[in-house]
Amino acid sequence: MIVVLARLKIVPGTSEQFLQTAGQLVQASCKEAGVIGYELLAEGDNRFAFLERYKDADSAAAHLKTDHYRTLGRQLGQYIDGRPEVLKMTPTS
Repeated sequence: MIVVLARLKIVPGTSEQFLQTAGQLVQASCKEAGVIGYELLAEGDNRFAFLERYKDADSAAAHLKTDHYRTLGRQLGQYIDGRPEVLKMTPTS
């Protein structure tokens, strides 16, 4: 299994639009083959994180090539303040 934690800060005043678009990404991503889980978490004021769990590295790579990721990811870009912090991890057991 591959776990990805993508932490990001959004532009103040855009949370409603961000959450709407991010919700569409979560719904579409959960339907992908190889996706075990895909969640959006709130960390605090204007801070969110995507917690993604994939069956394997190929499934994680395939996610980045989907039409919904490319389209919605571009749309999310206008709400993101700075570079996201992306951590890729594997379970220890």
